[in-house]
Amino acid sequence: MLKRISFLGLFLAGFLALACTDFFTSEPLDTPVEVFTSDNDGPYIFYRKNKIYVKSVVNQDSLVTAKIDSFENRSKEDLVIECTFKQNPEWNFKTKLHAKNKVESSEYSKAEKILAVSDIEGNFQTLRNFLISHKVMDEQYTWTFGKGHLVCLGDFFDRGRYVTECLWLIYHLEDQAKAAGGYVHFILGNHEIMNMSNDFRYVHGKYVKNAELIQEPIANWYKASTELGRWLATKNIIEKVDDILFVHGGIDDKVNRMELGISDINNKCRPFYFISEDVFRLDDADLQFLYDANGPFWFRSYVTMTTPESVVDATLKKFAVKHIMVGHTIVDKVKGFYSKKVIAIDTRHTASNSQAFLMENKVFYRIDQFGKREEL
Repeated sequence: MLKRISFLGLFLAGFLALACTDFFTSEPLDTPVEVFTSDNDGPYIFYRKNKIYVKSVVNQDSLVTAKIDSFENRSKEDLVIECTFKQNPEWNFKTKLHAKNKVESSEYSKAEKILAVSDIEGNFQTLRNFLISHKVMDEQYTWTFGKGHLVCLGDFFDRGRYVTECLWLIYHLEDQAKAAGGYVHFILGNHEIMNMSNDFRYVHGKYVKNAELIQEPIANWYKASTELGRWLATKNIIEKVDDILFVHGGIDDKVNRMELGISDINNKCRPFYFISEDVFRLDDADLQFLYDANGPFWFRSYVTMTTPESVVDATLKKFAVKHIMVGHTIVDKVKGFYSKKVIAIDTRHTASNSQAFLMENKVFYRIDQFGKREEL
């Protein structure tokens, strides 16, 4: 089914979508969402009964087109989907769906090198630049990082225009990385959890209009009945790669005192990714803390240096690591805290100081998106 809408109609659709919270969720938003000109978006894949629905938005000849296809009794791995970019067609790429989305392990070893980036927030151009300039992939989106590990440290959602495309790119690289002996890690941050559990305060305005175009409320886009929702549900909130602990926000001392290992924390949190508010209706103090303001998604006290170094040391000992890597709290450059026991990598990717982290031959570097590196 193809639906064509004029730009005037699109503007009115966006206005109405803002006025009606049904295109987000049944609850009103805390913060108004700006409306912008719609852009290519998707695809979004929904599973309903015996059908697969593939929905996307494209710009064609000054018209915004909502494309909605459905397939019956078709093996999902036979589907090839494409992400397209109106202004930058050289960014276009195709990918096949995974045969099965499996829950990730919590601990990994023998990474030859590591590139870690956090808080991309829908900035596809920056992500693409990092991955190409540091030879994680080539311009045809082929994995070239060998036995290296790519770590995406949360908050790829919200604010930016290309959240969906960033997710599909990471999804696309996963199987290629495994085949080469490498790995792609996608750690969930607070904005992933927010979107999975119906908190859309920071969603970009284009998604408001696109929800109406594809006839699908945003609240449905990342649920367990979708491909991206099922994929996200397999991801962890904390992982260990060799002697580095990766977590979006950080580890409070209360987490140190819990009788929970890395996989225990992931398994405890996973059932509530889509219903995080339900955590606070349960009689489980540990679980509530993990989802609360000082839990692994939200913790900020490393960068503010308000965590005693003894607590950092306790975390290193508990999880048998030498370093903790975090995003979430913005720094002016990738830098170490507590004598590099903590490494913070969240920089503003819309600014000139956009940076990420690279470990090669056991040496730590801050890197920019154009191929430059500087030892930490």
